[in-house]
Amino acid sequence: MAKPVVISLLAVLATGPAVAKDLYPISVPGECYELAQREGVPVVISNRYEALKAKVKLARLRESDPMVHVCREAVNRARQTITQASQ
Repeated sequence: MAKPVVISLLAVLATGPAVAKDLYPISVPGECYELAQREGVPVVISNRYEALKAKVKLARLRESDPMVHVCREAVNRARQTITQASQ
């Protein structure tokens, strides 16, 4: 059974609908591309539904996988950047 993946665009989901509409489509961080392809997840998030789905998938993966650890760190950096830019 393939494990789900990708990006947790928590910032996009938390910033509200008006800001979120301006952010799509958004690419997953470069550090997540290989993991996304391995897990069969698109590398471009097109809407809030896909962002939520990707968030849940990434949360289910084990931290012991080095690719998951690197991707989560990249997502956290991206989330911080988005949050700072929206303020």
